[in-house]
Amino acid sequence: MAQVDVNGLSLRYDESGAGEPLILLHGLNADRRQFDCFRPHLGDGIRAIAPDQRDGPDSPFDAPYAMADHADDAAELIAQLCGGAAHVFGTSYGGAVAMTLAIRHPHRVKTLTLGATAPCFDQFKAPDVASVAEQGAVAVRRFVMEHFFTPDAIDHDRALMQAVEDSFVERSPQAGTRRMAAMKGHDVRDRLSHISAPTLVLQGEFDPIIAPEVSRSLAGAIPGARLAILPGVRHGISMQGAGHVAGLVRDHVLAPA
Repeated sequence: MAQVDVNGLSLRYDESGAGEPLILLHGLNADRRQFDCFRPHLGDGIRAIAPDQRDGPDSPFDAPYAMADHADDAAELIAQLCGGAAHVFGTSYGGAVAMTLAIRHPHRVKTLTLGATAPCFDQFKAPDVASVAEQGAVAVRRFVMEHFFTPDAIDHDRALMQAVEDSFVERSPQAGTRRMAAMKGHDVRDRLSHISAPTLVLQGEFDPIIAPEVSRSLAGAIPGARLAILPGVRHGISMQGAGHVAGLVRDHVLAPA
């Protein structure tokens, strides 16, 4: 774990490998450790950097912010750590950061991969926890988990479930409110055509949070973007589908210009 100072705050990050720089942007309720089980699958030729976002337990912050602030943080991190430009892969909330980064700072983004994400808040379908609340905490947790991972993985993949435990972040109510406010302000639908980086959009076949038509529309709105459907996975594509997704990201990053 290392640390970089950007825009008046300190962000922790984990790094592995050598070669083309790839920034990994985590989801709403995770931190940089979301990619601990992903980075080893990337193979040779890629330098993977997984930073925290502001308001992480190791990268605290105590003021309102927007997706644009996350994007500006990532741009400054790339400027300092990657010689000015890097490849970028963001999932869910991190995908919202990634597309905002590509719009605001196109010279910082070599290629863009957007996984299990949407260009506006209203297109995310959060788990309806209230529908199972009366069944108790165990049922609620299972209900939420099944939005991210298949039942078979939850019941039998102990390594995956441990990785999930290790990367899940219980933020303070204030921090959670700030992150959700940033998410609710996310809407770049009218600016997707400004993205100039070669773009790959990844969609879990059975993702209940991002509908297939959202990913198809997202890919269709970004010039030259490609869409790949990931069989047998739900929203947690960088974890349950780590090997497959890492292969797709690797091919996208290392593809001839």
